[in-house]
Amino acid sequence: MKTIRIPFMLMLASVFSIGSAQTSKSDLLKADGAILEPVSPILVQWGTPSKSGGQIFRWYNFINSSAYGGVPYLSIANATLFPDSSVVQSYQNDSSMTYLGQTGLHNVGQLFDPKSFYYDEILSEYHSYTIDSIELAFKYKHQLPGTVDTLDIRFYSDKAIYKGNIVNQNNEVVEPTAWILYNPSLGIGTGNVQHFQYLLTASDTGIDSYQKRKIGLSSMQHISANGLAAVSYRFIPGYTWNSGDTIQHDWSSPEPTHKLNQFIPMIVRDSSKTYEQSYNLGQTIRTAHRLYTVFNWDNEFTPGNAWLEFNEHVYCSFHISYITGVTKFETVNNIQAYPNPIHANVDLTIAFSLSDKADVTIDLFDMQGKKVKSVSDNQIQTGRHELSISTSDLQNGLYTFTISTGQESTSGKVSIVR
Repeated sequence: MKTIRIPFMLMLASVFSIGSAQTSKSDLLKADGAILEPVSPILVQWGTPSKSGGQIFRWYNFINSSAYGGVPYLSIANATLFPDSSVVQSYQNDSSMTYLGQTGLHNVGQLFDPKSFYYDEILSEYHSYTIDSIELAFKYKHQLPGTVDTLDIRFYSDKAIYKGNIVNQNNEVVEPTAWILYNPSLGIGTGNVQHFQYLLTASDTGIDSYQKRKIGLSSMQHISANGLAAVSYRFIPGYTWNSGDTIQHDWSSPEPTHKLNQFIPMIVRDSSKTYEQSYNLGQTIRTAHRLYTVFNWDNEFTPGNAWLEFNEHVYCSFHISYITGVTKFETVNNIQAYPNPIHANVDLTIAFSLSDKADVTIDLFDMQGKKVKSVSDNQIQTGRHELSISTSDLQNGLYTFTISTGQESTSGKVSIVR
């Protein structure tokens, strides 16, 4: 795994570096200007899986699942996506006053890792899977009659996604991260395995709330076991514009003389920076990160957990399928967790069968990713076994358990409702 020293992020309060270059908050602090609003509850509902011929088909969406699991999100109301910074939109200063400033968001994306404990069905590292469709969420204001705008979408998998670590100036690992590459001269992500487009017309207008669109891939994409996938997209206007044009659809003082079509992808922030063990991370290209070429960010998207004061995600659902009953989890099987749900102050029992002698460890995590319980037993013989975990001191909510034996591990979920 490559180690990358993540440099300046907006609102950075400590020193980060790439190579010998270093900087501090006073050098590179830039006003963010995000206008934050509550996330609509309609966007945090789990989908319903379907099954056919030994295959499971299921929509996975990290924002939905983690919000249901208790992660507090606010969406960025003014996250206008535009090819360059020549037009202006609304921003907000520290005194909550709005003003017009140049657009600064040019390309967005989201990584998908099926191993997050927030998902109601967690794929093990031995599951390969396929993706045939995605779903995006956005606001759109079509103001120029007869124009057609374009979402230019790119899909990535496996080797096109890079893993590394965020480290500080002392070479201490802050947390793992992952990203996709970017070509600044072309304004697009690189290494994609599929490229397709979605056309935006007046019928797509919806600016009061986020609307969702399901978009099929050009062809079904197969992802290797333990592999990652990603999507990035940019907005290509179907009209000409001039420097200084106001793209903000609701700006009235002064009234824009040339009203443009405006596209706002759904981007959310978690100001609590909830730790996430998987690589489900937002990806963005912002003007601010292109200004400081000494930090070598010209050729990479900024991952969503590289910000000091928040994590960031881009709404994107992935429709995946996988074959049931084909995991390589060979030593332990027939796993059961009971009672589930837990309605009283009783122990949680994890029952399992071993086909070979093994050291077994069971860890219990809350929905913030914090390990709250752990139990282990060494050199358990073959056969049926049970390990118990006390739950009397745990609060109501959803929990994830992992059971591991050496090189093998799998996960499940339990809930406490007293």
